[in-house]
Amino acid sequence: MLVRHALASEHQQLREIRLESLAADPDAFGSTYERDLAHPPEWWERWAAQSELGASQRTFVLQADDGRWLGLALVRIDDEQTAHAILNAMWVAPEARGQGAAKLLCDACATWASEHGCHDLTLAVVAANASALRAYETAGFTAGTETTWTRHDGTILNEFVMVLQL
Repeated sequence: MLVRHALASEHQQLREIRLESLAADPDAFGSTYERDLAHPPEWWERWAAQSELGASQRTFVLQADDGRWLGLALVRIDDEQTAHAILNAMWVAPEARGQGAAKLLCDACATWASEHGCHDLTLAVVAANASALRAYETAGFTAGTETTWTRHDGTILNEFVMVLQL
C-alpha cells in the first residue's frame, strides 16, 4: 500500500471513494451519502485541486498495489487557529483495515501539518467506535475532551476530540 496526495485530475476517484466511505460507514461522518452525492462536479474538482495545491489542505489517499484507492484522509489548517490542523474524512476500506493503513494516512497528515507550521493535529471520533479509537491511539493521538453533536437524522452522538502533538 502506498499513501500519496490526490491530484486535481483525480476528482472522479475522490468522489467515488468519498461516497463509498459514506455508504459503508454512515455513522462515522458528519455528512451523508445523499448530501455528498448531490454535490456538482465543480465541488469535487475544487476539492481535488485544493489537494494538489496543498496550501491550506491536502487529501491523502491509500492506494493498493493494483492502483485501487482503499482509504482517504483530509488534513486542513484550522480556519480560526492557524497553528493547528484538523484531520477530517478519514476512512479505510474494510479490506485494508488491521494492516496499519490508518497509521499511514495519519502519519502523512501529521507530516503535512508539521511542514505547514502546525503544532498539533486534532480529529473527532465517535466514542463508540472502538476500532477507530485504537487506530488513532496507535498513530499517537491521545483522547482529549468528550463532546456531543446531533447528527443529520437527530441522533445525538458522543465523540472524543483526539490530539496529536507535532
